[in-house]
Amino acid sequence: MSSATHQKNKPTKVDYVVYGKIIIDDIRLKSGEIVRGVLGGGGPQGAFGLRLWADKVGFMTRSGTDIEEQYVDDLGKLDIDLAGYVQYEKIRTPRSSMFYDENEYIENQEREGPVMVVTREEFLELLNQRLTLPEHYRTPKAVHLITEFANEPMALDALELREKGATYSLEPIIDFREWTNKEEMLKAFPKVDIISPDWPSASGIAKSDDPLTVMKYWSKLGARAVTVRHGEHGSYAWDRAHDRIYHIPATPVEVVDVTGAGNSYGGGWCYGWTETGEARQAACYGAVSAWFLVGRVGLPTMNDELRNQAYILLERTLESVREL
Repeated sequence: MSSATHQKNKPTKVDYVVYGKIIIDDIRLKSGEIVRGVLGGGGPQGAFGLRLWADKVGFMTRSGTDIEEQYVDDLGKLDIDLAGYVQYEKIRTPRSSMFYDENEYIENQEREGPVMVVTREEFLELLNQRLTLPEHYRTPKAVHLITEFANEPMALDALELREKGATYSLEPIIDFREWTNKEEMLKAFPKVDIISPDWPSASGIAKSDDPLTVMKYWSKLGARAVTVRHGEHGSYAWDRAHDRIYHIPATPVEVVDVTGAGNSYGGGWCYGWTETGEARQAACYGAVSAWFLVGRVGLPTMNDELRNQAYILLERTLESVREL
């Protein structure tokens, strides 16, 4: 099975490494319109959330060689290092349907047809391809993983980077309907520095719908800092050093598509924590990163104007934070 990578320029050391999937999505928007063929999977969105703030971001991911060039071009518009992106000839790129319920979370889609267009076997075959960290990815400030597999090879690589001084940030994708990966994720939390679960997972594990109760529960699961993403309700954040719980309201925006907003939040949260060491500020970076995705379909093109706008929104978001 042959593969190809996508490094175009002379490599320079990256400060942040993001690992996540590429999936091509058909998305039902809030308006009811269905948009087909959008670059998704969480990985590109997480990379954008970090790239909004950081200049040197490397992306670890996989796809088949069947992926259309337009999606590779979309990744290029993020202005990230793609030396960690590998394509495989004999495995199809995952494609899926994304339909949301009234709470902006993915529906149980049995009545809509299969979520994944490729088979689960093909999907797992792709994910089982071991990625090798490029040399210039091996001394980052932080590594951010978006995954439902707590013990996959990239998670082991992240632990090695953590031993060398990198912050290990995990966005755990937890099966909150059947809880098939709950126990393995819980065992992973004490091994990472910061985590950013979504609300259904966090509240389900804590067995509470009260944000304060949920955050107190998660503060005891082993990570140094936790943020919980709660859609239009905003997010919550805590860190061990300050031992305070904050509510960060969602930055106002006309919602078009929520796909990937949580992943973008996680990338911003990773940057904010690594640079400030304070959950209140880190969550505000995450909230602003999410803002840039919910008002549009697909990924923005990274440029200086976005960065300038982000810092203006960051100041406003910091002013809105309240302690629970």
